[in-house]
Amino acid sequence: MKTTSQTGLLLTLFMLLLVLLAAFVFLFQGRQAVVEQRDALETETADLQQDLAQTELDLAAAEATRALTVDALATAESNAVLLDGELVRSQQEVDALTEQLDAASQTITTLEDQQEAVLAQPPEVAILSPVSGRLLSLGESVNIVLVATDPKGVTSVNLAINEEPVETYLPGNETLFTAVAPWEPAEPNEYVIKLTAVNSEGITSRTATVTVTVALSDAANRPVTSANAALSEDIGELVSGLRQLPLPDGVSAQVVSGTVLRQAQEAHALALAESAPWSQAGLVGQAFDFAPTAYAYADLLQAIHSSSTAALYQPLTDELLLLEQDNAPNAVTQLGYVRQMVHLLQDQNFGLDVLTTGELTIDAALALAALSEGEATVVQENFLTARYLPLATAVIPETYAIDTTALQDAPVPIANRLLFPYEFGDEFARLLYDEGSYPALDEAWANPPQSTEQILHPEKYIADEGPSLVTLPDLQPVLGSGWALAEENVLGEFMLGQYLAQQLNESQVATAVSGWGGDRFVIYTNETEGTFVLALHMVWDTADDSTEFAALYPNYPTRLLGSSGELQTNGGECWEGNGEFICLNQSQQNTLIVRGPDLAQLLDVVAAIFPTE
Repeated sequence: MKTTSQTGLLLTLFMLLLVLLAAFVFLFQGRQAVVEQRDALETETADLQQDLAQTELDLAAAEATRALTVDALATAESNAVLLDGELVRSQQEVDALTEQLDAASQTITTLEDQQEAVLAQPPEVAILSPVSGRLLSLGESVNIVLVATDPKGVTSVNLAINEEPVETYLPGNETLFTAVAPWEPAEPNEYVIKLTAVNSEGITSRTATVTVTVALSDAANRPVTSANAALSEDIGELVSGLRQLPLPDGVSAQVVSGTVLRQAQEAHALALAESAPWSQAGLVGQAFDFAPTAYAYADLLQAIHSSSTAALYQPLTDELLLLEQDNAPNAVTQLGYVRQMVHLLQDQNFGLDVLTTGELTIDAALALAALSEGEATVVQENFLTARYLPLATAVIPETYAIDTTALQDAPVPIANRLLFPYEFGDEFARLLYDEGSYPALDEAWANPPQSTEQILHPEKYIADEGPSLVTLPDLQPVLGSGWALAEENVLGEFMLGQYLAQQLNESQVATAVSGWGGDRFVIYTNETEGTFVLALHMVWDTADDSTEFAALYPNYPTRLLGSSGELQTNGGECWEGNGEFICLNQSQQNTLIVRGPDLAQLLDVVAAIFPTE
């Protein structure tokens, strides 16, 4: 029984072991399946994660593409707006160009109509010399100066006297033709000189007519005394007609010997040296360092007016003198006649006496002299252009009334003062002539330039920008007894530049004088002490111009006196040397230079001109 129980127990345990074994096998097999499923799930999860990452990348790429597309769309829309604007502007430009083209077409049509009208006109002819009404001596030859012009070309020019043909010219289709026909009347009579021309289309001009009277020589109003007498009269008439100014009655050329002409030149130089513009030249030269104190200005004027000349007009005596010559004057001599004849016309019609009377300042006199000499050069150029003289040259020969070679040893500022009208006047006068021909020059004489600034810068004259009026107080009470006003004048831009150029370089001078607006200077002298005080008050176009001058001027006294400047309580600067002082003060658009032997005295002068607030 006991063995059966044990056996049953063993069987039970065995059965239980088998169940456990079966359960283990079942669980092992289940676990393996679960592991396999887990591995499969992990693999699938990894694939899904990879797919998700790729999807995210694709989504990011798609988003970037969308952003780029949006930007491109915005840019395209902006470009479309710009293109629309460009299209509108282009259309406007096309419209404007179309209007301009229409206007140009109308202008061309008008010009063509005007050209046709001009071309339909007959040729123009004129007899320039002799003038109508002239009285000739029997046996006296005269040059008939004629001109014919036509834009289509002149083919023939016919000259007749008292209906008898004298000369027929065949210019060869020239648009401008001039000629000189010598003529000597055979008997006393009234002669009618006629001139006609025919152009390339066969159109005949109107007739130009001049009437002259030929009388016996004892009845004529001018005997022939020299080879150049008749010629000079012809030139006078030509210049009068060319310049469009009448020859005054009672003024004619006098043919004189070489001795008489030289005496006249000496008298002219002496009168000039004693005239107002030069009587104080020594004092002005000393104050501005232009020349040594004892420089002989009269000798210089005598030297430059002693050169050999064939003609001389003297405004002081209203005389035109011609040098007596055995042979007919050459072309250059005749050109000299032209220049002096211009001066005669200027003096008689406008007046040149003011150049020597002292009515004008130094600056204004230089400006008017530049107008006079510049106009004379312009007329000479036009005289040659009109082919009145057989002289072909690109440069007008020097036919001045002064000997410029005599200036080579003169102090530079003085030489340049004498040369200024000749060197700067022609450009000024030519500009006016080019703008309005001779009427513009007439207007310039009616409203003459007031300063060398207007000559140097013609645009200022054209704009009517004249110099400022600068005044100075009476300084005699400031200076005290023994002092007297010796000179009051205007230096001007040109002579101010000459003053500075003695110690400053060219660039510094140009900058310093730029913007000059006006000035006035006074010189007081003390005869007992033999000294002077100079005060030069300048005004400028702007405060910057004044500052530029004040910045550069110290170079002058520093180099002249060999000393450095010292600041003063009044804000100025003073330099000492050679027993004198030079002081500079600036106030906005004003500068003041004073010079003298006593510093305290100069500071009082500054206070009188630039009073402190």
